[in-house]
Amino acid sequence: MFALDNVNQYVDWWHEELPGSGEGFDHEGTLFSTILIPKITIGLSNYWNLTISQSIGNRYMNWSGNNETIHHRDEGTHTDFLNAIGGYLGDTEILGRYLFLNDGVGNGKRFFVGGGLKIPSKSVLTSDPFFLNNEDKKEHRHFSLSEGVYKTVLETQLFFKREKNPVFFGGTFKVELPIKENKYGFSASQLYSFSVSSLTKEMKFISGSFGGRVSLRHTTKAYWNGKVAPNSQATILTIGGGGIWAFGSGTIGINIGKPVFLMGAFASIEGQQKQRVGSWEASIGYRKLFNFTIPWLDPFNNLK
Repeated sequence: MFALDNVNQYVDWWHEELPGSGEGFDHEGTLFSTILIPKITIGLSNYWNLTISQSIGNRYMNWSGNNETIHHRDEGTHTDFLNAIGGYLGDTEILGRYLFLNDGVGNGKRFFVGGGLKIPSKSVLTSDPFFLNNEDKKEHRHFSLSEGVYKTVLETQLFFKREKNPVFFGGTFKVELPIKENKYGFSASQLYSFSVSSLTKEMKFISGSFGGRVSLRHTTKAYWNGKVAPNSQATILTIGGGGIWAFGSGTIGINIGKPVFLMGAFASIEGQQKQRVGSWEASIGYRKLFNFTIPWLDPFNNLK
């Protein structure tokens, strides 16, 4: 199967003047991320499959106001900066899944267990943007396309298919665990995410199906050179929905989501001062199944 996802996030943010800065003005702006994620899933056997995905894109900051600051400016992750390596290439993920439970063709449940590796790109921050070791602050960037950290990925999926609406529903639980601190002294957060989604039958009046999704995402504390990175611990609830339509020999899906910060704050804002964050997400995805067999995999079709 081939999949292509376009994920867009818009963040409107503000925080008060940084304590002790003497700047005399608040900070505000917008951060827009647009990421393409091509994926290919290969059925290694009747029970095993392998998915390889690659993120490609850019995150861009629009800084509001004419006041200059060492913290923020109009900039994107595609360019280099004093403490950042630019680029359009994000992380690569390799994930194997095992079909642990299958009720067979038609209605019933499917349960997958998977694991793999997330490989970072070079588009990373190269030094602590919070100056936690009390260095003299200089111009710096707070965001990057990759965290620059290798991670172990663990995942389970349980989905049900039935005759009445919703005809397809289930959930995914995913964990990302950093393996070690990167060469720049950054140790990423552990990530725990749980999502529940559903899909209706085809609705004639839209010639497609409705879908809904609720996800809960929690990150633990991250560290720069052994010191806690401000605002790295957070819990975010995202509620959204959209539709799926036939598109040529594949399907196309459009979804809109609203993230809500339940705990923690926007990770690109340093310190604990008053702040406000508003965010929206929109995605477009394409899926296409290929009806052919890779000859050298055929002898392993019954391998458990």
